[in-house]
Amino acid sequence: MGKIPGIAAALCLAACAPTSGVGERPDASARGVEDLRDNAIAANAAEPPWRHLIRHTNLAFPARAAHPGASLDGSRFAYASGEFGPRLQIAVRDVDGVSPIRITANGGDNLFPRISPDGRLVAYASNKDGNFDLYVARIDAPDAPTQVTFGEEDEIAPSWSPDGRRLACSSRRPGGLWQLVVVEVGTRIRTYLGPGLYPDWSPDRADPWICFQTQPGPEGGRSGVAIVRPDGTGLRELVADRARGWSALHPRFSPSGKWVAYGTLRRSPESLAFGAPDEADDIWVIRADGSYDTRLTDDLSPESWPSWGGERVFFVSRREGSQNVYSVRVKPLEEAP
Repeated sequence: MGKIPGIAAALCLAACAPTSGVGERPDASARGVEDLRDNAIAANAAEPPWRHLIRHTNLAFPARAAHPGASLDGSRFAYASGEFGPRLQIAVRDVDGVSPIRITANGGDNLFPRISPDGRLVAYASNKDGNFDLYVARIDAPDAPTQVTFGEEDEIAPSWSPDGRRLACSSRRPGGLWQLVVVEVGTRIRTYLGPGLYPDWSPDRADPWICFQTQPGPEGGRSGVAIVRPDGTGLRELVADRARGWSALHPRFSPSGKWVAYGTLRRSPESLAFGAPDEADDIWVIRADGSYDTRLTDDLSPESWPSWGGERVFFVSRREGSQNVYSVRVKPLEEAP
């Protein structure tokens, strides 16, 4: 597996349950509130704020699917898949399709795929040549990817700027902290923003933000979610546990840029009672202004790596035994006037 065990440990990838497969669950919606603005759902509520659960992959253990990255309109998603062999490869699947488009076929681990805003390209991280670097491939001609980063640093978790010209990512020198970096795809010029993991660029061009997972300090604690402007200004915390009992992980903006979906670790009552100490528990959504923090999923299985596409949130779950990609339609998230 090359460097993946060290990367996994450093990134707390234990919170990222494995994933894969094609299938569909019946509509699992519950009648309840239609507007999270007026009716934020408590963590112990009986009816979740979602409808129409779909399973998009059908991989059986030990194969898994991971790191879904949905297109803006939610018509397709990229993911890291174990369906092609022991090493994770990148695939793209239409939500109504039966066969994936295979993007990578190499001897490394290929992770964190993201579809470009125009839907033509997919960016991903691969360690096929040693350390992790970023690559960009055309979905309709994936055999000649463009390498975007070079050097001894590991670069992971790319996220496209709304204009498709830049990638935000996490970068780390051996033994160092993970840093937020913005890379120009054409020129490869890098801009460092500060410490952070798993950045996601808001699709809203008029109000540019990057959300990311913070790193616990040397004194201990848990990760939270913060947002910052692409030029490094305006840093503020969005959600975190002041008591340092649970973590917020892997944030993703909604297509409007007004909401953020994120995963949690050791936050839900079910996870605390029945879960493993280092497994993710649920998917949550929160307004980008920090209001209406709402639990979206509440299954007993670990659920993580949310990705918003259209009106649906994609995520990985082991709710049917093996780790696969699912999505739910989020009940209307109407904006306050």
